[in-house]
Amino acid sequence: MFSCLWLKNMATPRQSNVERGRWRMKCRDRLSQHIEERLGINIPPSQVRLQSTRNDGYAWQVLPEKQHLFSKNLSDHSVGAYRDLCEGVGVTFEAVRATPESYTGQGAFNPTEPAPPSFASRINELQVQNDYLNQQLNFLKFQLEAEIKLRLDVEERQKSADERFNHMREKFDAATRREGHFRSLALRYSQGFSKMIPIINNLQEDPGITEEGYL
Repeated sequence: MFSCLWLKNMATPRQSNVERGRWRMKCRDRLSQHIEERLGINIPPSQVRLQSTRNDGYAWQVLPEKQHLFSKNLSDHSVGAYRDLCEGVGVTFEAVRATPESYTGQGAFNPTEPAPPSFASRINELQVQNDYLNQQLNFLKFQLEAEIKLRLDVEERQKSADERFNHMREKFDAATRREGHFRSLALRYSQGFSKMIPIINNLQEDPGITEEGYL
């Protein structure tokens, strides 16, 4: 019975090896497709290399944080590494044209053919655009701060002008009230004088007193 179980285990590959083989094949297919799409070079999936030579016609341009994926052969990687490679194609690394002295691989490869924009050139271009956007952002921030300061200055001047206007209005209202009071007094004095004038005139015309005494 033990020998039967041993033979059964020998005949059934471990599930982890099956999973690893499946991801390895998927990774090779994805890298082969990427090389053909980007460079027009037809490399069979079984011949795709992470450590390519000058004669392969392609090389890998990789961001620093993913360099470790290209430190060993494709067949030596784990399932996690295969997943990283599949997800990182065109994002963290890409195929670029090599400059071999000769090329014997399959597919057409013309060293004089203009290469599409490289991964690094796109990164540089994005960096330039990012720097430009940062400059524009800083300029707009400066404009906004200047506009806010100007608006605050205008509001402060308007507030000061309103305070001066209110103060002058209060002084004007007080002067108006005083002028009305003096006008009322003048009118009352005028009316009093107008009543006294006939009496004074009568006294002057008929004082009722002579040098000898009363009439």
